[in-house]
Amino acid sequence: MSEQPLRRLTADGRRLIGEEFLKGTKGQVIAGDELAEYLELEPSGEQVQLSQLDDELESIVSSYDRFDTSIDAAAAPAVRASLNMSRRVAADSGVWHYLATVRYPDFVRHRWEFTSKKAMTEKFLGAGTDIYSNALHRLWWIAELTREGDDYTLTEEVLSNQTLANKIFDRWFARYEPAAKVCSEKLIGEPSDVVDESTRRFNHALTNLQLEGLDEDDIERVMDRILDDIR
Repeated sequence: MSEQPLRRLTADGRRLIGEEFLKGTKGQVIAGDELAEYLELEPSGEQVQLSQLDDELESIVSSYDRFDTSIDAAAAPAVRASLNMSRRVAADSGVWHYLATVRYPDFVRHRWEFTSKKAMTEKFLGAGTDIYSNALHRLWWIAELTREGDDYTLTEEVLSNQTLANKIFDRWFARYEPAAKVCSEKLIGEPSDVVDESTRRFNHALTNLQLEGLDEDDIERVMDRILDDIR
């Protein structure tokens, strides 16, 4: 499939996203063309496969019930593979705001139930350093940090357990790929109380360690000690 350039939603465009848009209220939702004047090209010029992702997410929406958490495991590999961009571009909040509000708002509303304006605003207009905010940013980064090339097995396993995904990727250490991978591999299949306590202890252990100085073997030894102590 042909590749297309990415766009960004500007700050003025973000101000148009109100509660009716977040809820998807019929007749009150801003259409993508109404936001067109508030879009700008992402400056790197990197190209991605948006048409491919259109098809993938449309298929997922038609195959899964609304608010089904298993959507995450199905969608994350497609989001990462289709949006094959650099991490530098993926750190641009405006790109994710465009994707969530203009390109895929129906997907966001299908996955996430409106519980409050604040929570739903994060799903559309979050991003930046918070992996767990924007609905698509979250899927891309979890896939990016857990994949092995084109193999998304670990990604799918992590996202099949929401407690595991929440406890690992809501922690700051998950932004370091070796930590994200080792913690995910070690904690798959563990009960929720073990996941909760081990991620808490690992996070605390890092107050005395320089995370970026640890490789996967180092992190594995720390996690093994923690798990041996908990079990």
